[in-house]
Amino acid sequence: MRLTRSVVKRGLVVVAVLATAGGAALALRLRATVRRALEPVPVASKPLSFLALPAEGRPLDRWGGTAVEAVALTPSGLLTAGASGLFLARGAARSELGGALPGLALTALATWRGETVVAPKSGSLFVRREGRWQEARSAWGPLDVRALVETEAGELLIGARQGLFRAAWGANALERLDSHPVRSIAASREALLAGGEEGLLRIDAGRAQRLETSDPWIEGVSLAGGEAYVVTPSGLLRGDARGTAFTPVAGGEDVASGLVVEGVFYGLEGTDGRAVRRFAGSRLTEDLLPSPARRLMESAGVLFADTAEGLYRRGPGGWTRAAPKQSTLPAGPAHVTALALLGSDLVAGLFDGGLVVGRPKDGGLEWRAVPGSAAWGVNALLPAGGAVYVASLRGAARFDGRRLTPLEGPGAAFSLAATDEGVAVGYGQGVLLPGPRLLSGFHGLPGNQALALVSGEALFVGTPSGLGAIEDRRVRWRVAQGEGKLPHPWVTALALSHDALYVGTYGGGIVRRQASPTEAPVARVDRARYEPFVETEGLKVNTGCLVEAEGRLYAGTDGRGLFRLSQDRARFEHLPLSLPSQRITALLAGAGVLYVGTDEGIARVPLHAAPGARLGGDE
Repeated sequence: MRLTRSVVKRGLVVVAVLATAGGAALALRLRATVRRALEPVPVASKPLSFLALPAEGRPLDRWGGTAVEAVALTPSGLLTAGASGLFLARGAARSELGGALPGLALTALATWRGETVVAPKSGSLFVRREGRWQEARSAWGPLDVRALVETEAGELLIGARQGLFRAAWGANALERLDSHPVRSIAASREALLAGGEEGLLRIDAGRAQRLETSDPWIEGVSLAGGEAYVVTPSGLLRGDARGTAFTPVAGGEDVASGLVVEGVFYGLEGTDGRAVRRFAGSRLTEDLLPSPARRLMESAGVLFADTAEGLYRRGPGGWTRAAPKQSTLPAGPAHVTALALLGSDLVAGLFDGGLVVGRPKDGGLEWRAVPGSAAWGVNALLPAGGAVYVASLRGAARFDGRRLTPLEGPGAAFSLAATDEGVAVGYGQGVLLPGPRLLSGFHGLPGNQALALVSGEALFVGTPSGLGAIEDRRVRWRVAQGEGKLPHPWVTALALSHDALYVGTYGGGIVRRQASPTEAPVARVDRARYEPFVETEGLKVNTGCLVEAEGRLYAGTDGRGLFRLSQDRARFEHLPLSLPSQRITALLAGAGVLYVGTDEGIARVPLHAAPGARLGGDE
């Protein structure tokens, strides 16, 4: 049979196309092979070392949150770790063990070959050996640890935001088993499971396998023999530990947390937090806690519950108190953003809450929450006229020790200052003077949002755009970005000390303004001399965190701790104190003490401390 010329031509085209496609595919495969050969092999482990922390000095009085995150029964007593630190309870006695740690709030606790291991909320991992704390450091960098488990083989499993890690006893390397975030770990002879925000994993022979669940967010995972219980926001799931067929558990639809104790899963009902459900096969029973709880925990086969009235344990006779009740801030957030004294009471304003009051009792403080919705998201507090004025995101208010009364204003309030005419309030729209009169950027201030106020020869105003001064109810001068006077235009804190104005900025450190009485401002230009403190360059001074106490100026920074001006006022130096957190968000001078508010609670620092506290003496 003869082929026509057109058919032959079409056939040649097809052959050419196929040859080209095959060549391209071959080239792509070759390129991928070369790329894989050139890529570095993933490193499964990195060096691990331990660095001893400085010896603990004189312990500071500290108040954190109420939450308990983990417990451990030891031969010495019951260890509890949480928002107020690490404590050892022996009967009715209780002692703090975490004074030298860099943060007060702890997220995880375990014992590793008899040694205590804790993870602060601020990051990293610490081991207590022979009465001293050592920081575990690895080339993986600081870890945000949420779970710690010791295996039967004596290895330490570390669940962190950065993945799942394993450390062998005495080893000088830290192995990463998987890079997915971990919130919970369950380990037994049968299986090793880990869960977090991105799903559930089974670790087998050092390799991670993803297990399918109806809800990918895993709050908790526990093992009961070959069976796995998984707590998710959508409810409780149960399945084979090998990862097959996870199905909802009847009666577990509203279980918010839970774990396995002696082969039985106990779940905390999430509606009011009082009902503890016991899931034994297909049988479901329930008992009630003395008060609502937020978390269930286990150690040495004993079930614990962190309740609003303290830590409880479950025994044959029911629920009993497991440890003495701590002196803590009221239940809720412990991020303190403002402090003031009202008589002998300490008033604290919260970042994501209202006011709490600490009343002196037995050498400490007994705390209570202030009812009312007139203040929330507190930015500043000011004692004046026998009351405390409040600046918050809900506006300005007045607290007389019993109740909050809202004050008229244009919106969210950020700062306060006492003037000869009354209290001036800094709002997002400007400064409201007593009278009233509102001055803003329209009237010459460098910006509208008044983050800081202090009254002296003038009413000085700090804004995100610079510094201004108000005299005779009008703007006299301003200093803005580009003039070279401020190290950063974002002014967050102001303080008057020894006839000078100290200006704290967020990201530029601290500068001192020295005014000359003979040089008056001209055309809203400030002719004073500005002297930067070069050692504070780059420091983020938080709002309101410049305070003079007994003739010395203190500065609170975001993440770098507390600084103090030298006695000759030439430089600022860091004070290495065991504060609740190095992120200082409020300062207040009291009689012989400095109250330090942080995002993890409050510390009371004696200004004439023993040398062991590393605060006494002069530079």
